[in-house]
Amino acid sequence: MRILFRLSLLLLSFTASMAHAGPGYPEYRVTVVGPANSYANDINAAGVVVGTYYLGEPGSSPSRGFVNRCKGVTTLGTLGGSASSAVAINDKGQILGNWTASNGQQRGFIHYQGRQRDIGTAVGVPANARTTYTDINNAGYATANVFLPGSAGERGFLRTPGGQFRDIGSLSTAPATMNHALAINNRKQIAGESGPLTFPDQPLRAFSWTAGVMRDLGDFGFTPNGSLALNDRGQVTGYMSLPQGFRDRVAFVYSNGRLINIDGRAPVEGRNSSGAGINNHGHVVGASDHLSGFIWRGRRMESLNALIDRRLGWDIFSPQAINDAGQIAANAMRNGVQYAVRLDLIRPDVLATPQFESDQDSN
Repeated sequence: MRILFRLSLLLLSFTASMAHAGPGYPEYRVTVVGPANSYANDINAAGVVVGTYYLGEPGSSPSRGFVNRCKGVTTLGTLGGSASSAVAINDKGQILGNWTASNGQQRGFIHYQGRQRDIGTAVGVPANARTTYTDINNAGYATANVFLPGSAGERGFLRTPGGQFRDIGSLSTAPATMNHALAINNRKQIAGESGPLTFPDQPLRAFSWTAGVMRDLGDFGFTPNGSLALNDRGQVTGYMSLPQGFRDRVAFVYSNGRLINIDGRAPVEGRNSSGAGINNHGHVVGASDHLSGFIWRGRRMESLNALIDRRLGWDIFSPQAINDAGQIAANAMRNGVQYAVRLDLIRPDVLATPQFESDQDSN
């Protein structure tokens, strides 16, 4: 806490000195919101960040979900199990997460007003199936994916606040499919990826789902593709593969039936970028091989590392979500250690909504 306190004082002083600065100064201040070895997953309208941290070496030690309501880190429980993670938070403050029971089964939970309750697994699936929850909207509707044993693949579900589950279907008619429900907005639209289960790669397609209808968002000539986030206007972001080279993929925005390549680089082999979050202004955050973490505000992808005070030593390499105030939940490295951070606009005067139809090329 002492380290965080000193960092906060430093940032407060720096922000005050920049209050009347010109455009050459940093646009964002960086605030640590998680302990060492933490991962930010989501942010709500109030700037509350949720995520996961590891008790030891990341990936090989137990994890714990956490929330930071701008008052320090609060660790979420495991409901008697071995591990937990917090994956999403809505504007009401409901936190969606996953936990691992003592028998190894992965289940979901909702944490709200200090109480954490098990929401179990999708109804009608085998006891040894793994349920992974992914997102929650302001009304409490959640998305989840169920990995089925054997070769049956994976199915995406919509969970109602009352606990009913609806299989959202598939774009593929193959016997075994991979259908991932990855994000939900406040209109109960879902974004994800769907396709046949084949090896070694799955030719997944990006989709949006509305009222039982799954729509293929198209492509740039190749697969796999995936929708990873959407806003309340139905605009979607994620990744699209290109035919130029192996695993060559770019970040995209899908808006009003139009698929837009927002990467901006010439069509050469080796591009790798993906959108991870989109707010209602249409601003996208994500990761790229040439910019590290980026933000796109309608004209070009900008490196977030170029928009912070570089003297602080951060590499903002994996932003995950952005709210309408422009605050970003991101993962950052400093001195070889990863932290969940929040980026706050120092001058909130860059929130104009992109003019998709006039400013961008479609390929």
